Amino acid sequence: MSSDVRCQAATYSPSLVERFYRGIVLPGFDSVVKGRKTFQFADELNQSQWWPVEKIEELQSRRLSSLIEFCWQHSCHYRDAWTQAGLKASDIDSAGDLSKLPLTTRETMRDHASRIRTWLHGQASVVKSTGGSSGSPLRFTIDTEANDRRVAAALRGYAMAGGGPGTKQVHLWGGAIGDQGPLRAAKEYVYSRWLNRRVMLDSFGLCDSNAERFVRQINRHRPDVLVAYTNPIDTLSRIVLERDLSVHQPRAIITGAEKLHVHQRQRIEEAFGAPVFETYGSREFTLIGAECSEHAGLHLTSENLIVEVVDEDGRPTPEGEEGDIAVTDLWNRSTPFVRYLIGDRAVAGLERCPCGRGLPLLRKVVGRQLDMLPTLDGRRLPGEFFPHLIKDFVSIRQFQVVQRTIDEVVLKVIVDQRWSSEQADRLHALVSEGVGRTTRLRIEEVAAIPVTKQGKHRVVVSHVVERSIPQVSRAEVA
Repeated sequence: MSSDVRCQAATYSPSLVERFYRGIVLPGFDSVVKGRKTFQFADELNQSQWWPVEKIEELQSRRLSSLIEFCWQHSCHYRDAWTQAGLKASDIDSAGDLSKLPLTTRETMRDHASRIRTWLHGQASVVKSTGGSSGSPLRFTIDTEANDRRVAAALRGYAMAGGGPGTKQVHLWGGAIGDQGPLRAAKEYVYSRWLNRRVMLDSFGLCDSNAERFVRQINRHRPDVLVAYTNPIDTLSRIVLERDLSVHQPRAIITGAEKLHVHQRQRIEEAFGAPVFETYGSREFTLIGAECSEHAGLHLTSENLIVEVVDEDGRPTPEGEEGDIAVTDLWNRSTPFVRYLIGDRAVAGLERCPCGRGLPLLRKVVGRQLDMLPTLDGRRLPGEFFPHLIKDFVSIRQFQVVQRTIDEVVLKVIVDQRWSSEQADRLHALVSEGVGRTTRLRIEEVAAIPVTKQGKHRVVVSHVVERSIPQVSRAEVA
């Protein structure tokens, strides 16, 4: 794809409708109806992204010092861990001092949750949960201001791709699993379709046999921006090219949840005639990094987070070498995350972008792809289906999905004392909906789940070599 097309998302002129939603409808609903500060924080981030890198680093240092002092005063776990390491709060003055502190694992966050969490009178917070790419479900809290700030960061990241608030969007994303109930479903529909101009398409239901229905829906809604899980939009792009389907050309395509590979980017751009923008995030922090129109790497949300690439001892990995990603959230005071190992790996070395933003670039995330499961009915179920579902089963401590043949899937779970036969039956029913009734599903309770030779835990593993795709006659999709 030419550089001119690659830049088109950044140079567009917003429509009157888009400006109306961005300037009046969405901020009004957010601030007046919901009492949030999301758009105030988004405006701040839109300004600070253009600051010199030195000014952003100074801001980080101030916010880090405040966070460390807060944790020392109010988080029993961090105070004890740092005291045991011979440290006090005043020893941490900047991001460069973080390597003095011990790393925090997902298991630590889960097993010591009550001692990590701070319990301040009047502290308002929301509860979140994640299945995570590491396969260890985690529940945590976010204070409301921190939550507004991370949503604001997501708005800015999408805006880098031309997908800011008010743009008409189609999301090929993970749909609701199980029965939502009519009231909640209606509220979600109004919130997405009428308030945010967003149409939701369930990526978990995409397969070769119904792909043209997804294309028709995209053509009907004609979105400015298409937001999608990486593997499902890649699957849809392959089918569009193989069947020579006519598909609406959006302004941009934003991918997330799974690693985007070069060959996938090329195929998606060829199929839709639009530039692809990669994002990187997690439930713990929302948006961590996002591409701008230069496509030179992932701009980090440095006003809210400090992102390190470290070796197994927590020391900075030499530039150009691969290491583990550790994230410190500068805002969340309810459940502080300090040097949290997110379970992904990246190439060390933060670079500068020719776009002029002071936000550093993360070179490349290399360890985040979940396998897809081919099924007998022709679908390729995204691996993200399983963390998306299992995050709500608080009794599951870790899990792994293994597919050895196309008609059989084994779900291994490590559970605690809250696990019951009723939960097992419910989990079996929900997973069966995803993998299909023609697939045999076994749920096995195990004591341990093996890791790879690199010490990583693969959540979804498929050993199936996919059958060749049958030839389909040319079709035009209105």
